[in-house]
Amino acid sequence: MGHVPHLLLDTAWDSQLVGLSSDQRTHLVRALRLGDGDPVSYTDGRGTFGEGQLDSGAVVRGPERTVERPSDLVVIVAPPDNRDRVRFLVEKLAEIGVAELRFLDTRRGQGKPPRTERLRSWAVAGLEQSRGAWLMGTGEGLVTFASISGPFAVCDPGGSREAPLARTVVIGPEGGWAPDEVPEDALRFDLGDTILRVETAALVAAARMI
Repeated sequence: MGHVPHLLLDTAWDSQLVGLSSDQRTHLVRALRLGDGDPVSYTDGRGTFGEGQLDSGAVVRGPERTVERPSDLVVIVAPPDNRDRVRFLVEKLAEIGVAELRFLDTRRGQGKPPRTERLRSWAVAGLEQSRGAWLMGTGEGLVTFASISGPFAVCDPGGSREAPLARTVVIGPEGGWAPDEVPEDALRFDLGDTILRVETAALVAAARMI
C-alpha cells in the first residue's frame, strides 16, 4: 500500500461521515489524485486516531483508538526574525510531539509571533506529517517570564548539561539574554559547546526533555 494521507478533522463528528474542508478536498483529489474508497487516517487533534476512507468529499469513519499524549512539554521561544525559520520551528516541534509552543518577549528579541491562523496551520501540517493524534497547542501574542508558572528551564551557556526535570523550557533570542534578564529561580540548561540557532536550540532542548 502506498502513502496513506493523515488528516486533522476538526469539524463535528456526529455521524459516520465527517466532512472535509475545501482545502483538504483539493489537496486529496487534485494533488494526491485520490478518489472514493481510498484509505485515509484521521484525528480530532485531541487523542483520537482513526482509519477510514474517502467518500464523496468526506471521510467514512472506521476503526478508532485513543492515543496518549506523547509529551506534556511546553516550549517557549523568542521568535526568530524570519518567517521560514519560524515555520520550520513550529512544524518540527509539532512533529516531535511538543504539547504547547509559546513565544517569549525578550529585551534583545527582534522577531514577532506569526498570526494565529498561520501559526495553527503550521502546527496542523506538523501533526499531519507525523501522523500524530494530538495537535500542539499555540497561544496568541508574546508571554513574559512573569507569566510562566511552575519550575522551568532556560537554555543558557554555563548551565547544567543534564536535561532538567522541568516541563517547560525557554529559549532566548539570537542576541542572547540581556544582563539579569533570566530569573534567578530558573533551571539553567546548557545545550553544548556550539552556538545554535534559536530554532535548532528549541528542537535540541525539546528532544532531550520529551
